Amino acid sequence: MFNKTSQGMIQTTVLLSPQFNDLRKKYHITLSEAVRVGISMILAERGVEEYDNKLNISRKINLIRQELETKSNELEELKNKNENNNSI
Repeated sequence: MFNKTSQGMIQTTVLLSPQFNDLRKKYHITLSEAVRVGISMILAERGVEEYDNKLNISRKINLIRQELETKSNELEELKNKNENNNSI
C-alpha cells in the first residue's frame, strides 16, 4: 500500500521483525534511511552504474572474498579427501 504526499513523495508501510526493529532503534536508523540505502544497494548489485559507489563496491568485494574463502576451503577438503582415498 502506498500514498502520494503533497511533496511528491510516496508514503508506504513496511513490516519489520522485532529483531530488526530493535537493531534499527539501537543504531538510530530511520525507516526512510533504511529503505533508501537498501534500495540503492540492490540497484548497485543489479548493475545500475550511478548507484555503484565506493561503499557498495567495498561490500561487493567483501562478499566475493567470503565466497572465495568458502570455495577455497571446499577445494582443500576435496583435495584432502582425494589424497586419503589414494593412499589406501
